[in-house]
Amino acid sequence: MIKLDSHDKKILEILLKNARESLNKIGKKVRLSRENVDYRIKKMIKEGLINRFNTIIDEKKLGLLRYGVFLELINLNDYNEKKILEYLKESKYVSWVSTNAGKWSLVFDVLIRKKEEFDILMNNFLSKFHKFIGDYTILSVDQVDYYPEKMLGLKSRKQNDKKSGAVKTDGIDMKILSMLNDNAWNSFVEIAERVGLTANAVNKRIENLKHGGLIVGYTISLDWKKLWFELYGLQLKIIKFDEENLTKLISYLNENHNVIIYYKYFGGAWDCDIGIIVRNSEELRGFINSFREIFSDFIKISDVSIILSEETGYKLPKGVFE
Repeated sequence: MIKLDSHDKKILEILLKNARESLNKIGKKVRLSRENVDYRIKKMIKEGLINRFNTIIDEKKLGLLRYGVFLELINLNDYNEKKILEYLKESKYVSWVSTNAGKWSLVFDVLIRKKEEFDILMNNFLSKFHKFIGDYTILSVDQVDYYPEKMLGLKSRKQNDKKSGAVKTDGIDMKILSMLNDNAWNSFVEIAERVGLTANAVNKRIENLKHGGLIVGYTISLDWKKLWFELYGLQLKIIKFDEENLTKLISYLNENHNVIIYYKYFGGAWDCDIGIIVRNSEELRGFINSFREIFSDFIKISDVSIILSEETGYKLPKGVFE
């Protein structure tokens, strides 16, 4: 287990709120030198606690559709599983990939502009690996919320209200977004060198993208295993639709310290997925019992699985910027 002192935790808290905060500003807030802050961040990256510096992008403003794909793998050995994972990670439109223990062995997200393109992608994938796929389910994703700050015992930050309306972008904007999507810590100078602008011009474009609501914010991804958590996925089926209770559910998921991921779907075999972090199976049992006590009248837990690994992090796939 990685040991964090009070300074490390404060640095992580700042980066969770704004992954692009400068080393100088972080140093002033935690009362350490710039060099010490830089050393601590690089150490947490080397130890694998900090996985990624993320730019939170409003994917709907890019006209993207998100699908969740759930696979039951059969007749599989380590070699073939590795081949499937490599194929998905090299895909231009696959974002998040996880291996699970439960009904669904493998889960991944696809972000793409047209349903027809998604159909082609899935037909190619299923044709290539059909020998290893038993049952599968595809769901259209309506909403995704991620609360990594809860791994440090922090309250989830208030979700910014998404701004309505389209945002005009050109090729340079998309290159800037692509670089920030790869690494939110990329400096204005680094981005400017790649897109052929001055650092000030890049800064202005980024501010315009933020003002239009395309860039929502910046955060970091943390490895739950390094903090000795287990991550479970719970699939929820709403059996009684009621606006008041749905609002109560969203509030509960936002406030509960175990819930770090929330997916809402456009109907299907189930309506929501939640990812919860716990220390052990007893804590999992306690969460499930508490959840059922509150919501059993209108929500059913359809299935529970343990997430064994995240093969890719939470970022948009490279194909959406082309």
